[in-house]
Amino acid sequence: MTAEPRASILAVDDRPENLFALEAILEPLGHTVVRANSGEEALRQVLQQDFACILLDVQMPGMNGFETAQLIKSRERSRLTPILFLTAISKDDAFIFEGYSVGAVDYMFKPFNPDILRSKVAVFIDLYLKTQQLQEQERRLRESERRELELRHRGELQASEARMAEIVSSAMEAIITFDGAGRITLFNAAAERMFGVSAEQTAGRPVHDFFEPDFDAASLDAICAAGRTAGGEAGPAPSPRSRALTGTRPGGDSFPVEASLSCLQLEDERVFTVIARDISERKRAEEALRQQAISLAQTSEQLKQLNDQLQTRQRELEAAMSARSRFYASMSHELRTPINAILGYSSLLLDNIYGELNEQQSRGIERANKAARHLLELVNDILDLSKIEAGKVDLEIQNATFPDVIQDLFITVRPLADEHGSELALDPCPVPVTVVTDPRRVRQILLNLLSNAIKFGEGKPITVTCRPGDDGGVVVSVVDRGRGIPEEDLDKIFDEFVQLHQPDPQQGTGLGLPISRRLAELLEGSLEVHSRVGEGSTFTLSLPAKVAPPPAIREDPFETMALTGAAARATAEAPAAE
Repeated sequence: MTAEPRASILAVDDRPENLFALEAILEPLGHTVVRANSGEEALRQVLQQDFACILLDVQMPGMNGFETAQLIKSRERSRLTPILFLTAISKDDAFIFEGYSVGAVDYMFKPFNPDILRSKVAVFIDLYLKTQQLQEQERRLRESERRELELRHRGELQASEARMAEIVSSAMEAIITFDGAGRITLFNAAAERMFGVSAEQTAGRPVHDFFEPDFDAASLDAICAAGRTAGGEAGPAPSPRSRALTGTRPGGDSFPVEASLSCLQLEDERVFTVIARDISERKRAEEALRQQAISLAQTSEQLKQLNDQLQTRQRELEAAMSARSRFYASMSHELRTPINAILGYSSLLLDNIYGELNEQQSRGIERANKAARHLLELVNDILDLSKIEAGKVDLEIQNATFPDVIQDLFITVRPLADEHGSELALDPCPVPVTVVTDPRRVRQILLNLLSNAIKFGEGKPITVTCRPGDDGGVVVSVVDRGRGIPEEDLDKIFDEFVQLHQPDPQQGTGLGLPISRRLAELLEGSLEVHSRVGEGSTFTLSLPAKVAPPPAIREDPFETMALTGAAARATAEAPAAE
């Protein structure tokens, strides 16, 4: 069983018989009574041990009770010790007040009741023991917390070491540590793969066996010095700098290495860490890139020369195209005059202005007149094509309302349709659609499509559909039910001077569809075809809601000359045929 805790009581009196009496009174409490014959001896006892309470006589030779109490209370450790003053003489209120003022908890007069004194002392002893018990519990609690903290720190340290070991073992870079003497202490798996040697074979070996140049003492000292603060105390190591080294394998093979070296300064030793990476592939890639850069520079120079040549050729081509356009314009003017003369005189002959013609003469002149009209159409188409290629087509932007444009064209092509026995039908838009475009060029496109549909429609019905476009424009389709176009020839029909082989060849220039598609693109639209042999063809013209105004076109003097005169005005609206 645990022994009952004991407390010490200090009794201070200059008379021994009073001390014996106090000791006898307090003996039933079962605690230790320490006697002091003077104030000085009481102070020595207080310095040596702690007391549950102090019974202090007021009148003593030398240092009286008040002075002794004041010194006891001035000491930090004993300032809370309860003091009971005992006196037989100093009973005035002044003495009592002074006693309480120096820190006493009670002031008793002799003779006093032993039971009362014993009860008061017992209360102070109980308070003292409980305070000691609380302090002991607090000490044990702090000790338990310290042990728990140490265990937690030890567990965290072990977990950190385990994580560090896992990181080191699974790192992609080679990690090697060595001591101040250059002896290897750690060689991870990546280092084993890099150098082709196991960690067991490297333990204790000099690190210089694996790297060139060697890590001399001066460089190691400099690395450790860089990791110390200006005050000389160890601080966090700075970011390690990369350095180029050469790795050496046991077989003698060497390879380029990029490595960083750091120093950990402990109390009695230094630990160095090398993190290395084999950069053989990178060096090869850099060399390949360097060679590619040289090759690219050479190629760039060649391309520059070719570009200069292309620019020269382009200027020559532009000059040639300009000369061709001027030639077309001039020749068109020169050709139109005699052609119109032929047409005029042949018409006069057919009208019997110069006398009656027999049947054979009429047929001959009609064939000459037809050939002249075909030649005039060819001249007009060549001029249109040259103007489109030169970007000199003058657009007159204004409103065009559908289906009014189509109905006007039906009046123009009705005689041709009747001649071939084709019936024209219009599937109009649900509501009229007005777009901003060049109506004259739109009529030229649709006139060509309708003429082709009549010529190659084999006398079957021809339908023109009109519907609003998704973008606010208009979509017009010309549908015939003729012989159709083979799939392999669909792209050819938009090439210049191409006429497909037909069972009954129709006379044409081979420029109508190419001009129509280029005019559609010039109007920011498109011209597409869908056809099946034996079922017919569908040509679809799509126009936007509004065409941007064209830039101003500088007049070419040759072209201006070609487009003036009565002959040019007479043929401006001539239908282009495929």
